[in-house]
Amino acid sequence: MEDEVATFTRNLFERYGCDFRGYRSSSLEKRLRNLCANLQLPGIDALTDWVLDNPTRIDFIVENITVPVSDYFREPETFAEVKEHVFPHLRSFSNITIWHAGCAAGQEVYSLAILLNEAGLYSRSRIFASDISTSCLSAARDGAEIDEKQLAAIERRYAQGGGSGSLSSYTIRSGDRYRFDPQLLKNVTFIQHNLATDGVFCEANLIFCRNVLIYFGPELQRRVFDLFQDSMFRGGFLCLGSRETPISTGAAYCKEPGCNLIYRPLQPARSQISMGDGLIEKGGDQ
Repeated sequence: MEDEVATFTRNLFERYGCDFRGYRSSSLEKRLRNLCANLQLPGIDALTDWVLDNPTRIDFIVENITVPVSDYFREPETFAEVKEHVFPHLRSFSNITIWHAGCAAGQEVYSLAILLNEAGLYSRSRIFASDISTSCLSAARDGAEIDEKQLAAIERRYAQGGGSGSLSSYTIRSGDRYRFDPQLLKNVTFIQHNLATDGVFCEANLIFCRNVLIYFGPELQRRVFDLFQDSMFRGGFLCLGSRETPISTGAAYCKEPGCNLIYRPLQPARSQISMGDGLIEKGGDQ
């Protein structure tokens, strides 16, 4: 017999095509129960009825059970590793493609764009920034306002992450608030993409996916690592969060020498990967 969480995820998938079935049950249950409390519903079964009764509520559900946590230059050691170990390889390419999967509200997209700019790589880079949440993507396109205290904290992480200039040169001041220069997004394309169901749409030199996979169960993690393998240019890199690793899933990756958070696939991309009910051929029209 299905438990409440399994019933909820099955119904969401069958009715709306939103697939949370491979998420870690314990963390998903906690978020669902918090949502029930906020909506003053007695339990997850009631939440299931609530969303099935009104299709317009599905976006609200997705926004509230995903975990869009991010910050500018978060875990700066990651950016320092990318700058030291990945950027030198990217210099040999006339066109660079980067996929930032699970970009949340775009803070780390701005961070990566700044470092690429300082390395002289941004002009030949194209960044695809994806997320399941439409509200996160909208926030990322607009750019968040920050105050002086936040800017000072970001400045410290920027320096720790390999920043070589002045962070203030990338900001626009309005009163006592700041926004990052929207020109940092000129080579960024924001797209809605669900790692649980969607497939290959680009061939990337670098895939950046941090602190997303920790919410996925083992089977879904393996599916995503296969997707990343098939989305990667030969010799490409995968950058993960500090609590994530492909090695424990049995996926065919090895850690880049001298790195803690950067991996490379051991095998080339497969010819096809499923996307929903169909197949996309690698290198074909997408």
